[in-house]
Amino acid sequence: MTVNSPNEPEIQISEEKLHKLGWILFGLAVIFTIIGAFVSPLDDQGKPVLLLPEVKAVEDYRKSAIAWISELNTLDGEIAYIIAADQQGDLFSQSRSAQQALQHAVELAQQVDRTRVPPIGMGMHEQMLLTTLSYLEAARSALQWVSAPEQENQDQAIQLLEDSRQMKSELEKNKWLISR
Repeated sequence: MTVNSPNEPEIQISEEKLHKLGWILFGLAVIFTIIGAFVSPLDDQGKPVLLLPEVKAVEDYRKSAIAWISELNTLDGEIAYIIAADQQGDLFSQSRSAQQALQHAVELAQQVDRTRVPPIGMGMHEQMLLTTLSYLEAARSALQWVSAPEQENQDQAIQLLEDSRQMKSELEKNKWLISR
């Protein structure tokens, strides 16, 4: 126990100032609680989510993967349209559609490849990247079929698209992508 010597000054704070400080601190706590309620991320059940850096990285990657699968579905339709088109009509528009599908596949593959992956998601990322590259190869094959419309090229493009669809189907079954 420490005893002040009579020569040392004492700090005195009035009760009124302590009450004011208490009300200010209480007001700040209420304000931060309200702000927190509005900006906190919520899960599917509407409960607040604690996002540690590792958890946030995994959740961000999961959301990106879901968006990429949606892009793969769009790309699938583009490639299927190109392959299914009878080589009738304007060669320029067919070539342009095939080039756009190839460009879409390249951009998606680059996006997947350049994304930062949490260590726990490496297996999922590899599966996603392989599927995306498979669609890239199918788009390239579709472009080849448009530029050289032979049955062999069309059959190869169809087979590559089917292989890509199978990989995408397996990817969609991944437990990481199931919404929580």
